Amino acid sequence: MLSRLSSCRNFPQLRSGFANLRTQARQTVSRDGIRQPVAKDYHYYGRLILGGGALLGGVTLMSIGKTGGMFDIEVSALARSQLWPAYVTDRLHKTYLYFGAGIAVTGASMYMLRNVQVLNNLFARHPILSVVGVIGAQMGIQGAQRSMPYTTENMVPKHALALSLYGLIGLLLAPAMAMGGPALTRAALCTGGLVAGLTGAAVTAPSEKFLTMSGPLMMGFGAVFAASIATSFMGPTGAMGKGVYALAIYGGVVLFSALLLYQTQKVVAVCEKTPSHQTYDPIIMSTGIYMTTINLFVRILMIMSGNKRK
Repeated sequence: MLSRLSSCRNFPQLRSGFANLRTQARQTVSRDGIRQPVAKDYHYYGRLILGGGALLGGVTLMSIGKTGGMFDIEVSALARSQLWPAYVTDRLHKTYLYFGAGIAVTGASMYMLRNVQVLNNLFARHPILSVVGVIGAQMGIQGAQRSMPYTTENMVPKHALALSLYGLIGLLLAPAMAMGGPALTRAALCTGGLVAGLTGAAVTAPSEKFLTMSGPLMMGFGAVFAASIATSFMGPTGAMGKGVYALAIYGGVVLFSALLLYQTQKVVAVCEKTPSHQTYDPIIMSTGIYMTTINLFVRILMIMSGNKRK
């Protein structure tokens, strides 16, 4: 054993590794031998929010699985899909086709607008006014979409408005291209995995279990929206600033994850309960899932970029 330990002298990489460990140990201990406290930034508080949200979600899923037995009448959407008529399946296919097209168009818009200097200067000099203008344009587009029924004569304006919305969101996210392709790719993959997992949880849960969360979701949305606005006027310093940033970013991940569960079951319920002779609008129904996914992507990207700078 002693001969093996003495042979470590011949490996400078191993010796430097031990030296780095000793240096890190000395840095975390004060002169009096007392361990220094870990700095608590908004990422620390955000992880607490994510941990609490994950715990709450796990308890909720376990309670749903425990209350639903083999002979429970509230079967999942996946189980009911074997009995769906063709028009219900067609509605769901169209809804998620528009959702996928929206994500693709937004990504292409981000790439094409990444080097437009005028837009970059506008967002850099007037960030608040730019975001307010984009939100106003988004509300106008969605209002115009809802005013038109999904009929053959309205196909051209409906699709033009949908493309305008997807391109507008791409315009808003175009400055994020400066972070580089690998960072965006990692955030996109994490978002895709999260959305796929939440969608699977929604379609395998008992019918309409998540549709009862509308009240708490509205309250949570108000809190996250207020925190997001507050981040424009205060930095992530101090207890108040750290809490606000943690609520806006990490709390937003928890909120929009729960919102995606709600929206997924709502889409299925609307597809099932709307009679075949009534008009169903897959563009409107896909917009909610699309915007929730965009919000998740933005917050995951912010978390990854913040952790990388630490």
